Amino acid sequence: MQDALPDNYLEFALDIFDDRLEGTSQDLGGFVVSMNLPIEFPKKEFNATELIALIRNQEIKGTLRYPKSFGGKKTEIRYETVMHRGVEEIYMKSTLGYFLWERIRIQKDKILFVINWWYTPPVNKVDLEILELAQRLLADPCNWHKKDKRKCENDIKTNRWSLFCALKYASITKMGEYNHHNTAMQTVRFVIDDLIPNHGFMHTLMDYNNAETTTHRDILNILTLAEGRINEEMRSRVGKMRAPDGIMANHNMKATK
Repeated sequence: MQDALPDNYLEFALDIFDDRLEGTSQDLGGFVVSMNLPIEFPKKEFNATELIALIRNQEIKGTLRYPKSFGGKKTEIRYETVMHRGVEEIYMKSTLGYFLWERIRIQKDKILFVINWWYTPPVNKVDLEILELAQRLLADPCNWHKKDKRKCENDIKTNRWSLFCALKYASITKMGEYNHHNTAMQTVRFVIDDLIPNHGFMHTLMDYNNAETTTHRDILNILTLAEGRINEEMRSRVGKMRAPDGIMANHNMKATK
């Protein structure tokens, strides 16, 4: 890129094939992203505007392939277009997160773009519902455990939940899909970041849950604080929407895992 990218932005380069776009980011080693293209779409001569129009008018999907160190699994990507800061952008929705394609460029047989790794959708009522359900799952100390491995099948079977698995289950239940960077989960991570600066956690939700000093009361307190932040953000957004200029401030999100 001509301009230096902030630390939270990752650049992707996808090769242009006859039936798809496919490629990776050097900063996200081993993850492979693809977008399926219809036969009639002109692969060799197209621009970003035409690609955005395609996604706006057709159901376009792709695949996210995880590296072998993450099990090598494949999950579906769904592409949409959204208005972002007054510009129509490509929106990539996957289990890893929902990401905007920004600064799109096409060079010979490649398409290049950047994503904000820490992008989080604006707050919504469903985020409160996710937190409320997670609180109910974890309300009884007997239903909380401190041995999280981010594999949630056993939590569901035994009704004994870690913080991460309660939030993941609540997210899928309330949203019908899983976004690892959804606003409810991100807000919980941000609360932990603020309470324990420079904590060094590799996986914030799992490591906080498993920390020797974390108590059941701490878990419930984290969820309550996150709920308060989302309520405050929603009230603030409503107030700004009612202001004469109708302009909402950008919400700067912090890095997390």
